[in-house]
Amino acid sequence: MRNPSATRHAISTLRDTLASLPPGSAHQASIPPDPAAIFAPQLHASALDPQRVLVIGNRGVGKSFWSAVLTHKQTRDAVAQYYPRLALQDIEGVLGFHEDAGKDEGPSPSPAVLKKLLKAGNDPQDIWRAVLLKALSSIMPIDLPPSLSEVIQWCAADIDRMERTLRQANRHFQQQNKSFLLVFDALDRLGEDWATISRLTEGMLRLALDMRGYRSMRAKIFIRTDQANDDTLFRFADASKIRADAVKLFWNRSELFGLLHNFILSQPVSRDAFLVLNRTSSVDDFVEQIQNNDLLQEQVFYRIAGEYMGAGAKRGRTYTWIYDHLADAFGETSPRSFLTAIQKAAVFRPPPTDTVIDHNGIRAGVQDASEVRVRQLKEDYDWIDEVLNALAGLEVPCEPQVFMARWHERGTVSKIRAASENSSRLLPLELEKARSDPEETLLQALNNIGVVEYRSETRINMPDIFRVEARIKRRGGVRPPNTRRS
Repeated sequence: MRNPSATRHAISTLRDTLASLPPGSAHQASIPPDPAAIFAPQLHASALDPQRVLVIGNRGVGKSFWSAVLTHKQTRDAVAQYYPRLALQDIEGVLGFHEDAGKDEGPSPSPAVLKKLLKAGNDPQDIWRAVLLKALSSIMPIDLPPSLSEVIQWCAADIDRMERTLRQANRHFQQQNKSFLLVFDALDRLGEDWATISRLTEGMLRLALDMRGYRSMRAKIFIRTDQANDDTLFRFADASKIRADAVKLFWNRSELFGLLHNFILSQPVSRDAFLVLNRTSSVDDFVEQIQNNDLLQEQVFYRIAGEYMGAGAKRGRTYTWIYDHLADAFGETSPRSFLTAIQKAAVFRPPPTDTVIDHNGIRAGVQDASEVRVRQLKEDYDWIDEVLNALAGLEVPCEPQVFMARWHERGTVSKIRAASENSSRLLPLELEKARSDPEETLLQALNNIGVVEYRSETRINMPDIFRVEARIKRRGGVRPPNTRRS
């Protein structure tokens, strides 16, 4: 028989637990995450596979997180048990480039060093091959000159010696039954302009293709979606071998709820409360049952949040509603958006009496998550504020010309061009390379990063996760802060 007192205590305990959820800041590839806090979705196995070179993902899906995991022994060993097919415990991983390159003792060259090497006329692939050699020398005895420029010269002075050294390194890993992985992250930080970034990225891809000729040495490149869509990066021979085998890094709904359950079950007090709420006593059996079981996860969430987003089914069901309203135009929801929404729902007042959170808290959570998501976007896309601010007050869905006319009226493209010329801010990649109508190109840039979606050839929409913070209206949707229902 259900104990009302125990249930009320479990609800209160879980509310406190969810209120303490750490949405987290952006991960840095040079800093390993706490192994105890790692959640390893099976969907991400392909992204960690050393044989898959190119991993494509939007902001907040885990590119830097997995870069850190792969390049630190403690975290590699921690996740190896979840992906036994990949034998991650037998990998030696080193960062070839990352957000903080040049600030640590690793072989990753800083953007300033890369700029100097390019200015001196060095081929980008030769630069990254030198980085590869420096990375290898950090884990095995290779006698190299101290600076990267000298390593490039060392290679050019005796190509046979350079190739022999790489063969010996490959043989070393084969004999040790290990693999070497050179990991690249944060490619948008390679330089101050897209011309530089594109040259270096293409060189990186060329090196990655060349490394496929070795049995035990590979490169792994984590890249943003808009950069991966740049066809000019793949115009060299056999580039299709890398591009066709690319992995899309994302989170599906059941894995995001799995992440939430992992957090709850990682703490004894909240674990016990969770079991009481779900009327079970065996944590192992329960975890096994709900893992990748969408129907059971749905029922579990109803016990946490109630079933409906209001008085009845017409308002939508909480389990599907929260994921759908946090998704971008690709239909993908980032872990940070999801955890932010849940955490804000848990602190929303007044709290519900018979569930941990409710539909009022969830709606408020989506508003907060929208603010966080747009702030995230700005970290990668300096121009996003100017573009979205110009659209405030419009209503979607609408014709594409509505957005373009507003940008034209406000001189938005001219403003972001001027900001780029007067600082190190990057233009949208599409605007940098396109020769067509600038406002239409800007719309395409938003489409490429999942901020805008085409409902048809004549109608566009902006998902709630961006629309709310941008103060753009939609009938029946989550209201932007400080606006009245239209």
